[in-house]
Amino acid sequence: MKNINSAPGNANFDSFWQGLCGLVRQGVDALGAMSWPMLLACAIGLALFITILPLVLTLFLIFLLVKWANNSGGFGWEKKTTQQQPPQ
Repeated sequence: MKNINSAPGNANFDSFWQGLCGLVRQGVDALGAMSWPMLLACAIGLALFITILPLVLTLFLIFLLVKWANNSGGFGWEKKTTQQQPPQ
């Protein structure tokens, strides 16, 4: 017997799942059609992408936060000198 009261959004999830399974099947077919040297090159490229990109983003955020903290006066790296007015 078919359920009349289906959950809201069930159709959206089913279409998403079917699309995801289709993409995985296409990816597996593409990997199966690749030669061994091309597969090795793709694996090395993917590994470099996965390791370098987070490192670059993390360093960017660290330098951005240091620059922001330095501009806001949070760190006293530079010696502040008091300016004396010449006697009149």
